[in-house]
Amino acid sequence: MSKYATSCHFVRAKHDSGPRRAKSIRLVVIHSAESTSAAGVASFFATTAQASTQLAVDDHECYRMLPDLVIPWGAPGANSDGLHVEICGYARWDGPQWRGHEPMLRRSAWKVAKWCWLYDIPPRWLTDRQLANGTAKGLTQHRQVSKVFKKSDHTDPGPNFPDELFIDWVVEYHAEIESARAR
Repeated sequence: MSKYATSCHFVRAKHDSGPRRAKSIRLVVIHSAESTSAAGVASFFATTAQASTQLAVDDHECYRMLPDLVIPWGAPGANSDGLHVEICGYARWDGPQWRGHEPMLRRSAWKVAKWCWLYDIPPRWLTDRQLANGTAKGLTQHRQVSKVFKKSDHTDPGPNFPDELFIDWVVEYHAEIESARAR
């Protein structure tokens, strides 16, 4: 199993919209945390933020803030059916800055692959049309959720997030998880 298959610290987010059923989950929503510290993000969501998410991941560790079956306040339009991960980077980063944080990207990709496996979500990026239809399963980003549902103006993780590299790792780890479970 991948070295990125580590457990997360737990710090409970202050806000959520209550429970949901596993069968309602169809999305994984990628965010940039606008921070480089998962511990800092967890503390912010636990005390101050009018928002919440399932995970925050940085170069060294992961923090879980909500169980999967609790609805976060992550990206309006994709909360009741989405799992949310804050990747500790900035929407303003260029491609080399993002790729310079390979441990964080790989750890995030492993967590996303695990969700894909658990909730039967294909490890693929959704188109705007697929996201909007309300039934397609896959990955999206906060900026796409904002564009499609027009309920926020967030643009994270930014235009230079390494989409293709990230999805390649999600696909790789998803196959690794499936192979390990088949044994």
